[in-house]
Amino acid sequence: METFEIKCPECDTILIVNKKNGKIVEVRKPLLDGEEQTGDRFEDARKRVQQAQDRIDQKVEAAKKAEKEKLSRLEALFKERKSEIEEQGEPIERPDIFRD
Repeated sequence: METFEIKCPECDTILIVNKKNGKIVEVRKPLLDGEEQTGDRFEDARKRVQQAQDRIDQKVEAAKKAEKEKLSRLEALFKERKSEIEEQGEPIERPDIFRD
């Protein structure tokens, strides 16, 4: 089957058209936006996967950081409350769930 390609100047979509009957055989939408395109679909696909992985890594790091901050706030609150209780002279008892 003989075909030719037409590239849309607005959206960079490539249409593969059958020369004999003029029907569109395939539509190839760009994998990357504008300036990032290399012209090689495999390289564009690799870049897209890498960008997705980078976004995932950033979200995981942000979640880890948020958890560390949360833990440090809770530890500070616990120490503060514990010192207040010790200053008042109240005995610190373990909850029933920890007793044998």
